[in-house]
Amino acid sequence: MLSYLYNYFTPYEWILTNKKGGYALGTAFLSNVRKYHGLLIAGSSNGKRHHLLSAIEERVLFTSGLSYYLDTNFYPEVIFPEGYKLIREFFFKPYPQFFYACSKSKEIFLVKTRQMAEDKNAILITYKNISSYPYKLYLRPKLTFRNHHDLTFTSTWRDYLLELTPKEVFIEKEEYALFIYANKGEFRKDPIFYYQVYYPLEELRGYSAKEDLFSPCLFEVELSAGETLYLLFSDRIIPELDQEIEHIKRRYQSLPKVSSGEKTFKDKDFLSFLEVMLKDFIIKGDIIAGYPWFYCWGRDTFVGLPALFYLKEGRDLCLEIFETYLKRREKGLIPNVVGTKEETNYNSLDGTLWFLLRIFEFLRFFKGKINKETKKKLLSAVEEFVYFLHNDTGLSFYLDLKDGLIEIPESVNKALTWMDVMIDGRPLTPRYGKPIEIAFLWHNILKFVLEFFSKSFHKKYQIEELITKQEKNLSNFFGENLIADRIYRGEPIWEIRPNFVIALSLPFTPVSEEHLKKAYFLAKEELLTPYGLRSLSPRHPEFKRKYFGNQYQRDLAYHNGSVWVWLLYPYGKLLEKVVSKEEYLSALKGLLQPFKELILSGKVGSIPELYDGENPYFPKGAPAQFWSVAAIYLLAKEREELLRGGLP
Repeated sequence: MLSYLYNYFTPYEWILTNKKGGYALGTAFLSNVRKYHGLLIAGSSNGKRHHLLSAIEERVLFTSGLSYYLDTNFYPEVIFPEGYKLIREFFFKPYPQFFYACSKSKEIFLVKTRQMAEDKNAILITYKNISSYPYKLYLRPKLTFRNHHDLTFTSTWRDYLLELTPKEVFIEKEEYALFIYANKGEFRKDPIFYYQVYYPLEELRGYSAKEDLFSPCLFEVELSAGETLYLLFSDRIIPELDQEIEHIKRRYQSLPKVSSGEKTFKDKDFLSFLEVMLKDFIIKGDIIAGYPWFYCWGRDTFVGLPALFYLKEGRDLCLEIFETYLKRREKGLIPNVVGTKEETNYNSLDGTLWFLLRIFEFLRFFKGKINKETKKKLLSAVEEFVYFLHNDTGLSFYLDLKDGLIEIPESVNKALTWMDVMIDGRPLTPRYGKPIEIAFLWHNILKFVLEFFSKSFHKKYQIEELITKQEKNLSNFFGENLIADRIYRGEPIWEIRPNFVIALSLPFTPVSEEHLKKAYFLAKEELLTPYGLRSLSPRHPEFKRKYFGNQYQRDLAYHNGSVWVWLLYPYGKLLEKVVSKEEYLSALKGLLQPFKELILSGKVGSIPELYDGENPYFPKGAPAQFWSVAAIYLLAKEREELLRGGLP
């Protein structure tokens, strides 16, 4: 049944976020199929999220006596009710909108929308009567009050506080609280449970998949033709309901809109929606790596950071993010995973290299707009990393002075690159030795050091000598027909993975034009798909066609064939080096087209983390991923600038 609903509606998910890490997430058919789906998941410090409001039972009663349920729920043996059958049309952008039609007359009678506050854990849900006759709505909020990774059951509701008036509800349990407000209608106390609500995607992913939901009250309202009900849910008191409603609505007023009579948005809306999607991940001083289960990841943040350069507030936003990570450094490294003190780890080498590279690119992009003090502070991060690399033996990697490259020794037993899956305490995709993208990232940093640092610094750390050694030894990655993924114990490992694309997409690539063209054709033939690059060639015996199953099965496929969207941007930058500007412009159009069609349909809330390695048409992994959106936004922005420059 789930596959039928995905095919009939869409497998993509709608999403709303705020700048606190909170979110709302769900399906087009309005049934929660993940434990993370819900109408209000409140964000708090260190990435902790409180799942408060799962869904709303919705029943409409017409004056004729005809009655429909509008909501849809999965249970272990049945789907009930089947409100999805009344959904005539839906759009995820600029915010989720659902149009309901009577099954008998086929007339659209109600439009339901969802909008989230930008600066609060609050969601506004509206029900507008767009028919020519009145009807009543009976609504029951279904509460969870749990960590968004967990499930809740009836036993957890033994003790709670409920305060209720006709227009307001307050409910509190332990550390959780929810305030509910309505502009019309009436609440009344009527507690019930919904038992064994079932989340099929959780079972497919190998997790517990059933929970009990609690509804403390029933809400009743009569809507005349043209009237709108506003329901506001918040984890804090809202002093002025009307004022808060207008505040939330203003957030979306400037965005492109579409009605149920239209089918798609206009071409000009493509970049606008990409920018909206990009902003979905921004919190104060940081970036959420992906929704719903990720928080902040240093690597993901700085891989995608250049997309933020183009935002109106981009310079100040990036400075805040740099400032955040400057404070988090240990031995010159930025954290890979950010969270509580126990959750935060520094098991990443490339994350720090991306961080340092972006500092240089940021200073170049905003040249003349960064004061000397700020510039010095940013460059101190580079200086500190170079110092520790030359002097600290406690790092999980070291600088090989023979060839100027960084080596990851097998003895560390860590996955320090973006291919970082660990199974049974060991890296699934060991990148021991000298990974190609690490080598080129380090080379690029040293090339920028020549530009931004004094000659005394060059001399102190023998920067020019290191670069010379690198340029001589980087050729070891290139064979007659293949490109090595890494150099291990002095020998090239000829695996066709996309890491050579990352390496050769960088600003400085001291290789021949022949090598660049060979890399492009290899990537195009072995790795390129309509939605990203495969993480391993299909001809490799370890290639996994599908990202599917429990955690172990998914981990096996994660970097062994699964298609990653973010890799399209490095692919585009490599392509730019080997074709004419006219050819590059045409290629960009082709790379962007699948995403453009999806986004302009209005039925995609964000861009997912990845797709299957074979037939990559079904979104997998996190349904909303920062560096995926950043990659497509950057490609679209480059195409826009090329067109503005007068190319055909």
